[in-house]
Amino acid sequence: MKKDEIINLIRAGYDKIILIVVLAVILASLLTLIVSIGREKKALAENQWEPPLVRSSRQDGQSSTEICDAIEAVNAPFQLEGIARLMVAELRVNCVKCGRPVPINAEICPFRDCRSPQPKIISQAARDSDFDGLPDEWEIRHNFNPNLDDAHQDADGDGFANKEEFQAGTNPRDPASAPPPVLKLRVVKAGRIPLSLSFGGAQRSQEGTIFLVKNKRTRRDYYVRLGDTVDGYKITGYEPKTRKVNKGTFEIEEDVSILKASKDGRAFALIVGDKGGPQGEQAASLIYLIDNVKMLVKKDDIISLKNNKYKVVDIDGQNVTVSDMQSGEEWPLETFESGSNQ
Repeated sequence: MKKDEIINLIRAGYDKIILIVVLAVILASLLTLIVSIGREKKALAENQWEPPLVRSSRQDGQSSTEICDAIEAVNAPFQLEGIARLMVAELRVNCVKCGRPVPINAEICPFRDCRSPQPKIISQAARDSDFDGLPDEWEIRHNFNPNLDDAHQDADGDGFANKEEFQAGTNPRDPASAPPPVLKLRVVKAGRIPLSLSFGGAQRSQEGTIFLVKNKRTRRDYYVRLGDTVDGYKITGYEPKTRKVNKGTFEIEEDVSILKASKDGRAFALIVGDKGGPQGEQAASLIYLIDNVKMLVKKDDIISLKNNKYKVVDIDGQNVTVSDMQSGEEWPLETFESGSNQ
């Protein structure tokens, strides 16, 4: 065999040896990776849930329920909620109970042997360092101190506190930018205004029925018939009526007749002897907190507050509702609490 042929044969064998070595290295690396993955899965499984305890309740083997639970646990391996990443780092924090790393936005620890609730994360926009109800971001934007309780201060002097301006979305530094003035209107008391007139009784005569009407303020008596007018009230009707009253050992017929009157389109019922309680118009006493002005209003009255006009649309018990005459929006008024900071 010639020298060149020997050299070529050696080179061919050398290339095959290198190829075999490379393949062996790749195979060894693959086996190592598989073993490592198996170990990691086993270690993770041990930290993810407690192995189900299978206790036999029968002589011939295990409880079918416990076996099903164990199979379910095997078929449903633990996974962190909300994670769909591969080879990507994730921001985590320590669980407040078990100390293991959990996703920063987790509401409950995802590990089955813990499952402890986690503290809620406060966003930067909602952070309130001084706990005055005003977010730090809003206070900084309007040149307030986020570490000082200034919610009840009035920076622009428009009568509305900084917190009220925040809730209404107005500018606390601009007096022209203020919440609707109706928000400062409160109900002190609501009820009926006693009528100045009272019904004293009816007397029949040959000329018809005559009614005794008294003015409680001037203490003047009037004898009128249907259709007559007394102090602006027109007498419109009469309804004779009685009721039985138990006086212990006997009953009597008590006169509770009604004399009907009207004024300014409103109807009133005057019960003889004022036995029907308050009979006047419904009214409400209001107070405007900005300048402490008090006012007595009735239904359909118009209230002027700054450049806004409001109409009283309803008085029901202690509940009063007004409407913005420009926008038509209705506002139920809050009740005034004496001594409180409203």
